[in-house]
Amino acid sequence: MFFSKDKKNHLDEELYERCYHRVFTAVNLIVRDPDLAKDAVQEGFYKAFCNINQLREQTKFCAWVMSIAINQAKNMLQKNSRQVLTNEMELFSQINSSGNTPSDPVSDFVLLKNEVENVLVELNIADREILVLKYFLDYSTEEIAVVLATSTQNVNQRLRRAREKYRITALNKSSAGLEECGL
Repeated sequence: MFFSKDKKNHLDEELYERCYHRVFTAVNLIVRDPDLAKDAVQEGFYKAFCNINQLREQTKFCAWVMSIAINQAKNMLQKNSRQVLTNEMELFSQINSSGNTPSDPVSDFVLLKNEVENVLVELNIADREILVLKYFLDYSTEEIAVVLATSTQNVNQRLRRAREKYRITALNKSSAGLEECGL
């Protein structure tokens, strides 16, 4: 089906608006660097729009562009060989070192979120990627399989292994924290 250039641009903008936030959130949670995530997402959308004729199922555009953006981010990470902690994690470490513990639910939620992210940052990017897709973005196993271009059985196995690594890392971090407190 052929569209006029104006109509095609409008459709591209609509797809971009519909998918951008979700794609950016996933990539940012995986790479832990908002600037790198933004670049990877922009490049992912550019590649997706340039190769839109390769998309087999139009209803899966968001999942397709997310997989492109995630792969782009991984390539950028490998190329740059760096990872940056977020401002939230720096804030968390400042709160911990000051000894102040907030008691309101919003602060407790922020601290819990930061603790989870603090453990996630210790995991390798593949484990982080699958946990973010499942638990932060609430993707089903089938949706994750589409994004990662793999089978649902592989997704289930990777999720099981990533959850186990997360659990071990969290236990090690909490043990280290207790030792620092003299407990």
